[in-house]
Amino acid sequence: MILIDKKMLLSCQIILAILLFLHLIADAVFAQNGCYGIELCERMMARRGKIEQLLRSPRHCIGEGLGGLLLVNKYNCSDEERRLAEAENHDRIAVFERMSNNPKMINKTSEEIGKEFAIKRQENLVKGVHREVKVPDTGETTWWDGYPPDPRKTEISRILTLKGATLYAEPNSYSAVARDNVQQYEAFGVLGSIEDNSGTRWYQVTEEYVPKIKPRNWSPKPIGWVAEDQVIPWRRAVVMRFTNPYNREPSLFFDPPQPILDLMQEAKDVRRRELQSIREQLENGRGGASGVVAMEPKVGAGQEQMIMYPVLDFHASGGKDDLFIDGKFARLLEVAARTRNSASESRTHSAAIDIIFVMDTTHSMRPYLENVLAATEAFADQHTDDGLRFGFIGYQDRSIGYQDNGNKSTKEFTSRTLLASEFVDALEQVNIDENSEQGDDFAEAVFDGVETALDSSQWRQEAIKIIFLVGDAPGREEDRVNKTTILRDKARTRKIRLFAFHIRNRDKESWKQYAELSSISEGIKGTAQAQNYWRSIDAGAAQFRQLIANEFQETLKRLPDVQEYARSGKPLPSAEPGSLSELIFQQATLMYSDNTLPAQDITGWVCDKVLTNPDREALTPMILLTETELEELTARVRELKAIGERALRGDGGTTRDFFELVSQNTKFTMVDPTAVTFRDAFAVPLGISELPYKSDIMAADRSDFDNPDRVQRFIRAMNNKLLHYEDLMRKRGDTTVWKKLSAGARDRDRVVGVELNQLP
Repeated sequence: MILIDKKMLLSCQIILAILLFLHLIADAVFAQNGCYGIELCERMMARRGKIEQLLRSPRHCIGEGLGGLLLVNKYNCSDEERRLAEAENHDRIAVFERMSNNPKMINKTSEEIGKEFAIKRQENLVKGVHREVKVPDTGETTWWDGYPPDPRKTEISRILTLKGATLYAEPNSYSAVARDNVQQYEAFGVLGSIEDNSGTRWYQVTEEYVPKIKPRNWSPKPIGWVAEDQVIPWRRAVVMRFTNPYNREPSLFFDPPQPILDLMQEAKDVRRRELQSIREQLENGRGGASGVVAMEPKVGAGQEQMIMYPVLDFHASGGKDDLFIDGKFARLLEVAARTRNSASESRTHSAAIDIIFVMDTTHSMRPYLENVLAATEAFADQHTDDGLRFGFIGYQDRSIGYQDNGNKSTKEFTSRTLLASEFVDALEQVNIDENSEQGDDFAEAVFDGVETALDSSQWRQEAIKIIFLVGDAPGREEDRVNKTTILRDKARTRKIRLFAFHIRNRDKESWKQYAELSSISEGIKGTAQAQNYWRSIDAGAAQFRQLIANEFQETLKRLPDVQEYARSGKPLPSAEPGSLSELIFQQATLMYSDNTLPAQDITGWVCDKVLTNPDREALTPMILLTETELEELTARVRELKAIGERALRGDGGTTRDFFELVSQNTKFTMVDPTAVTFRDAFAVPLGISELPYKSDIMAADRSDFDNPDRVQRFIRAMNNKLLHYEDLMRKRGDTTVWKKLSAGARDRDRVVGVELNQLP
């Protein structure tokens, strides 16, 4: 017979009451299992304090799951802590199984008992403890840390106000007004919601950003309540911008979505005829055709005001539900947008064009530099228009460098863009390196030169910005692999375009690099149409000077068109695809479009592809991230890159063990070890797994990592994304890139748009 101390028995009963809900059930377990129950109680009591401490830890090492067991974040837990959690789960499972065998627990499995325990347990958890909860509306599971808003009561973490919305001190229109006449599409975080006696739902809002993972002791300041009929629920912080509208048919907004879904399935010729008929009706003032509610807002650069284009929802996509037009993957988005004001509104832009030469200054390029100088002198004698200015950046081999510039591979010979006459003087100071190799097949610092131009402070802020890249030798191959995509991303972020002049020689690699650098693709590479902007000429050809002179004249010829467009909005003329004129006009549509806020607001469904030419992207969806969230995304992508590199080295496993290496060495939590794809196998941060986009990693399955070459490509893709994120972080002080979602938001709550195509 075993004697049990009464104090010990009471402690055992308390802990088992927490685990098993009722003292009677606890007693039944003891009666059935004797000493095993006491030993179980002793073990669980011994680790209880440490378990509670881990649950409260801001490291979020463990959390409470829906099944009554602890969920372990392997990355944040030490080996000892993991073993502690595993031991706790082992004993909890034992308790649930013993209970299911108890005659008093009629027809209840151990899994059902575990779920009942989880419900009882989680209601008593303190704030800051991560718990897994199920969202009633969607049936999806998510993490909640106990801080408002409770996702079980509302899955909406943000709302967008409609024009003239009012915030009240209490959830009724009879209370004091907290803020009146709120601006259109101002975004607020939601702290909670209630329904009044009339059935109206009210949202309690804050101007502070509501992160998915709240910091410890998070205490946002509520600013008021707003009624549901004055807001648009914004379930995901996703926005969109239209791609460059030059020479592209405007998109159409449909409501409901079925008419556009039907159009997407039509044969190309039939679709084209129907769209032409719809546009004619709209232009003649006969709206409403085929469910169309509006044409694409023609606000051009206003697309940079990202909050103007919140994405409210995506049409179901994924697997068999994916949408296609003529075999091209497409997305259908519900968007809140603004239509254009009357064309009579004044425009105050003053147009200008800046051209910066990025040129090889090694020995073989001497005659071409002389030709640029001669062409510039002739141009300067005839034209002094301040609307057109020039700059010069030289590059050469890294092993040589400019001695008067710290042996750097690049040098800015101008500190600002200059008039043509001033530029002549600057060109005369450019020094050709006579010590460089006189062959024409040595790799030069091409990519360094382009990057220097993209980061240069020479550009005028309001000017159309064009790089003239001139050279004969390729950049280093390792740079091409790592930097081509990065530089194109930088150019797009900075609204700078590149036009290349390639001097053909024996080398076959250089023209490929110049073509890649001058390529513009709207959307995902391989799914959207790309256009190259370059000229190629034989080495030693006498026509090079004339080629430069012609492009100078072409630029000057287009300047009045651009200036008139900036002043009055007069449509730009058409231009030959791939020409410098087309590049200039594309930039003009971004720089000098009508930014005034439109008078009418609409909500409708729009396709991300040009319906008559699905090779072209019509719009680009973006997710908005705070600085903290971008840092989180950067950290996760850096982990994936590191795991890929480990797999290639055979460090801890092979490429075939990629999923297991991710699970064991990163913050990614494996939720389904049997899943084939990464999206299904892992819980992905920031909710990006819910977004419809084709991804480098999300759709990847285990077989994709059997081939080391594929893993190498994956590593390069992750590296390119990291460099893009780092570039966005460097621009944190730029309010045209990092924006506030509401007028009273703090600077630290500014957000930046990251294209879905740039997600991992």
